[in-house]
Amino acid sequence: FEWADEGTFYTLVGDEARTRVLRCDATEADWERTFEAQGDDRAVTGLSVAGDTAVLGLSHPSEGHDPYALPVDDLAAETEPESLTRLAELNEGLTDEFEMPEVERVSFENDGWEISGVLYHPPEYEPGESDPAPTVCAIHGGPVSYDEPVFDFTHAAFTSRGYLVFRPNYRGGSSFGRQFCETLHGQWGTVEASDIAAGVEELADRGWTDPDRVFGHGFSYGGIAQGYLVTQYPDLFTAAAPEHGIYDLRSAYGTDDSHIWMENEYGYPWENQEAIDASSAINDIGNVETPLLVAAGGEDWRCPPSQSEQLYVAAQQAGADCRLVVYGDEHHNVGDPDRAIHRLEEITSWYRRHDPEVDDPDADDPHGRASEE
Repeated sequence: FEWADEGTFYTLVGDEARTRVLRCDATEADWERTFEAQGDDRAVTGLSVAGDTAVLGLSHPSEGHDPYALPVDDLAAETEPESLTRLAELNEGLTDEFEMPEVERVSFENDGWEISGVLYHPPEYEPGESDPAPTVCAIHGGPVSYDEPVFDFTHAAFTSRGYLVFRPNYRGGSSFGRQFCETLHGQWGTVEASDIAAGVEELADRGWTDPDRVFGHGFSYGGIAQGYLVTQYPDLFTAAAPEHGIYDLRSAYGTDDSHIWMENEYGYPWENQEAIDASSAINDIGNVETPLLVAAGGEDWRCPPSQSEQLYVAAQQAGADCRLVVYGDEHHNVGDPDRAIHRLEEITSWYRRHDPEVDDPDADDPHGRASEE
């Protein structure tokens, strides 16, 4: 909480895939949404109040991620106040030199639920007017999380290569209420996979996405979800890149650092074997046809590399084209700058290699360095 005075504080809350500023009268326990000037195409990433001044972290897909200051009273403005002052432009060199994506929100219905998502696209692409485009389906982790329009280098790396980037807010995520979130509790690989697949199909039906050029992308639960998608919807992805995921819940128990979480979701593996096996994509790996680029961190305690090794070996034995990349010193991230670059080069190279519209996938990437085996 950021206190403006003895009776009033501000805080941030997830509100239907928007990080919103709330103002609360603590004496009356009365709160209201404020800072409508945020708009629909940027996220509030931080808030600090000191005296009469508020500082917001604002993230915009094409403008960057920077701190802004304004008088506390102007947080109530419905349109952007003249007092909103940008304090830094940390990514100015990048946003000036390279093409940044544009963004819009999309929504669709699945199983009686309204599901939303965020679509990043190249500036020259016009949804509904341009030809169907190759699409990266980028799945957030968590699963208790949500996607909103933000500045992210990865988005620009994809859109500058002509891809759309679709980020679905599937059931099991946050900001849409408790029922929406807990629908996935103890039954991974069900409603979230259905929502993600329905979102891709919706974009294809609209003529925005080329259904023959859809590529899976996601880290942590985004990797886990790809395991379900390539086994349950074998024709959905042209190629996929599950990263740092879990694919066998039974063998993950005790080898990862999430056993208390898993006990809360499923109970002990020997007590709820049927549900745990149903949520283990490895048990359906015989269905896989999708080329898989499987990645892991060698020191990842959250999603151990043994999980990725199992997926890689099993999918390869099932006949899928597979590649395994393990970043030896990385934990549940890829933090080293050189490895972060290598990761994006591996992913974009994998997509190019399996893209039916790319004549020479081994040629140099026009946006990056030479492709390497």
